[in-house]
Amino acid sequence: MSYIDIDPEEIYRFDKKILVDIRSPQEYQEFHIPGAVNVPLFENEEKKIIGHIYRNEGVEEAKRVGEEFARKKLNEFYQEFKRLKEKYENVIVYCWRGGMRSQGMCIAISQMGIDLYRLRGGYRAYRQFILRDMERILKDKKLIVLTGKTGVGKTKVINLIREMGLPAIDLEGLAGDRGSVFGSVGIDKEVSQKDFDALLYEELRVLKGKFIFLEDESRRIGNLYLPDCLWQKKSEGIYVELEASIEKRVENILSEYTKAQGWEEETLSAVHRIKRYLGPQKFEAVMEMFEKRDFRGVVRFLIEEYYDKKYRLFGDPVLRVSAEDPESCAQALKRFYTSFIDEGKVPDSLVSQGQEVEEDGSHRQ
Repeated sequence: MSYIDIDPEEIYRFDKKILVDIRSPQEYQEFHIPGAVNVPLFENEEKKIIGHIYRNEGVEEAKRVGEEFARKKLNEFYQEFKRLKEKYENVIVYCWRGGMRSQGMCIAISQMGIDLYRLRGGYRAYRQFILRDMERILKDKKLIVLTGKTGVGKTKVINLIREMGLPAIDLEGLAGDRGSVFGSVGIDKEVSQKDFDALLYEELRVLKGKFIFLEDESRRIGNLYLPDCLWQKKSEGIYVELEASIEKRVENILSEYTKAQGWEEETLSAVHRIKRYLGPQKFEAVMEMFEKRDFRGVVRFLIEEYYDKKYRLFGDPVLRVSAEDPESCAQALKRFYTSFIDEGKVPDSLVSQGQEVEEDGSHRQ
């Protein structure tokens, strides 16, 4: 029995597979290949000890201690890899750089009778590959960018479109952030840049067709950034503006942002972060509404005095669609999508301000 080294692009030739991240639980939690399970060669504390020995006593002593830690758990590793092998057939092991950790694990387990694959270059090689391959995937794609003021319900519409089976990506869902100073309110999720890029790549890889729906986002979503190739494609996209009344927008924001416990404190903290943009009088007005627990008033005030004043279109919309009823909006966008890919233009029933869209996404009056 032995193990075989494979490159990142070869991962996708296996239908029945499992990726095994053997880095420490802390490293795995920070970022990992989507779908991978964690079978750590060293626990967090063990890794700290080995690192301390490496810095103070040298590589040989660190290697000796590491082998001692691993040897004690060898039977546990064998049982876990046996279980994974029986369930998934193809087991692909990786660490950070495809170095000593993955090599040592693969040698030991393969000598015990289990065939494994090892990811050459580890996670670092996988990341380099997906960023490069993302450019290739997007090269022949055209993005239909849903834009609109805060609270119109773009993310909800994106997810309704996805449920209809149309190609669409929920960037905010992948990022775990709504992309503004209030973007993380009510969301108990932290996503690293590496995880965001990997999740985005895995979605793009399986989407079929030339056109993809995407919500209009700035270059930065919370602490994360859109990859350069996606940002460029978005700037060249076909823009559709969603519209809704101020009452509907307030309702949407209240229903979305107030789901999780602790949202009031998070919102209050976010308001303090924009104090300098509001000015002392408007800030005091918001604080007074908070004290009275007039949250509807708070939301409306922030929409009118902060969000709408900052709103700007990144692209010239080819049409505008009402999002008062998300279901009807999604159906209208489905008709737009179908007509556009079939005929290269916006269907007559949806044309706004006399504009028609050409195959390349340009429009004429």
